[in-house]
Amino acid sequence: MSTPERRSMMNSRMMGRLTRLTLAAAALVMTVAAVRAEAWWDEKWQQRRKITINTTAQGAEVKEAVADAAVLVRLHTGNFSFTTAKPDGSDVRFVSGDDKTPLKFHFEMYDAKKEIALAWVKVPQVAPNSGQNTIWVYYGNSGVQAAQDVGGTYDTPQALVYHFSETQGAPQDSSSYKNHAKEFAGGLGAPALIGGGATFKGAERIVVPASPSLSFPKGFTFSAWVKPAQLQGEAHLFSWGDGAQGIVVGLDQSGAAFARVGQAVTGRTQPLAPQGWHHLAVAAEPGKRLVIYLDGREATAVAMPASMPAPAGEASIGGGAQGGNFFAGEMDEVTLASVARSASWFAAAAGSQGQEGKLVSLAQEEAGGKGEADLTIHLMKVIAKSITLDGWAIIGLCTFMLFLAAGVFVYKFLALQKIVKGNETFLESFGELHDPLALEDTDDDLKHSSMYRIYQAGKIEIERWLARQSADKEISSLSPSALNIFRSSLDKANVKEKQNLSSWLIVMTLGTSGGPFWGLLGTVWGVMNTFASLAESGEANLTAIAPGVASALACTLFGLFVAIPALFAYSYLTNRMKNLNADTHVFIDEYAVKVEGVYGERA
Repeated sequence: MSTPERRSMMNSRMMGRLTRLTLAAAALVMTVAAVRAEAWWDEKWQQRRKITINTTAQGAEVKEAVADAAVLVRLHTGNFSFTTAKPDGSDVRFVSGDDKTPLKFHFEMYDAKKEIALAWVKVPQVAPNSGQNTIWVYYGNSGVQAAQDVGGTYDTPQALVYHFSETQGAPQDSSSYKNHAKEFAGGLGAPALIGGGATFKGAERIVVPASPSLSFPKGFTFSAWVKPAQLQGEAHLFSWGDGAQGIVVGLDQSGAAFARVGQAVTGRTQPLAPQGWHHLAVAAEPGKRLVIYLDGREATAVAMPASMPAPAGEASIGGGAQGGNFFAGEMDEVTLASVARSASWFAAAAGSQGQEGKLVSLAQEEAGGKGEADLTIHLMKVIAKSITLDGWAIIGLCTFMLFLAAGVFVYKFLALQKIVKGNETFLESFGELHDPLALEDTDDDLKHSSMYRIYQAGKIEIERWLARQSADKEISSLSPSALNIFRSSLDKANVKEKQNLSSWLIVMTLGTSGGPFWGLLGTVWGVMNTFASLAESGEANLTAIAPGVASALACTLFGLFVAIPALFAYSYLTNRMKNLNADTHVFIDEYAVKVEGVYGERA
């Protein structure tokens, strides 16, 4: 098998492998794209955000699994697009982490003008010590109605939930049992920790009528956010019945919390500082323990008798069941449950409802029902809006270099294809010759052959030498000097072919080496503008820094977009040229030897 044939076979194998790899990559991309497309819950919703429920030490530090917890999700300008959702929030939906199951939820508050909303979402399962608990919020569908389920947001044991979001009348129960308050003379709807709150001035209480649902034979839980106005005498936050059949949760004269459930009485917690919000919860389980939790952590506990008390009459919030022991301050999110909630339940509640909001965080917006790919497109649009004029100038220059390098690569690639094909045709014809100088241009493919042009240059040089010797152009023999001139003409033609092959490759070299430097120039320029802007404004914040940094790094990105393709393309072309030049050198030696063997002077 000749060298050209081997070369052709190797090229065919390489092209076959490259084709298979390309098809495999395309199949992988299509598969990933299909998976992402299927991940969108409902294509009718245009936007979504991932909500992470962090139960690690960096979040709410929940150590045991929590089921059917009502998690508070705060939506505001920084994490939600109110202009994209409907003005009343009726298109908002919450979906489980599998992106398939809609979750029950309701809004305590939704104000599109102020761009703030408070959503309570029933999360089926919250795993402990994990940063992978996720749910989704979908919005952006003008053709749907509201789907809130206030009572369904809470599990069956939840007997009472007061949000205090009303501005007049008595507090309304958001649980499915509708244990609405009978009367309250204090203030409602005042700005509190979570939307509106209840204000107690020291002479009023909330009266809760007796109800079959307010029965706690299997356990009892009281929880509330409390903000004492000042140190006061013994104040009852929750009071029901009296004596052995009574339940009391209160604060003593020092502000320390205590609880009394039947005959069980806890010790005192550390005092609650006036004018500060604290999450206070009490859980009683018959035959086990009576526990007070403060800000999501166990504060004090005592053993519980085997049975729970069964108070009669009405319950009281903010004062004693019989009057007196009034509380002065504010309360928010008062709840009662007919089971003893776990420590993890309170850790999750305090983590999601507190001012720091460590439990819940929202990711960037994803648009268009296409999953992660659209997040990338969205972020690219945000970056494009942040790029300054100088950044666009650098990006424009890099883009011009990229297209110029791409044009050179396509031109050179096609030219090399034609040259290789022409050389293969030429070598087939040359290999069949008995007289190495007898080949005539009978094939159109030979016009692209670099070897044929070198062959012609040598043949023409011999004809010139003969013309200088005599009028007879018949070749009988060539002197050593004629053969040297012949070889020289072949080398000269080969150099010219190499120059033609290498022409315009400087564009790709400049793209490889110059592209990153143009990008670096834009980056440095952008960073300088950012710091100049900060110096002028006199303050540093993420909103001021991020656009300038994004613009600067975009320049670096485009510089790499030029350099990386140019580097690979240049390496590919130079490797093919190297192989072509090697074949040409072999041909020149073969051509010269054949001419010398046929026409050289014989001793």
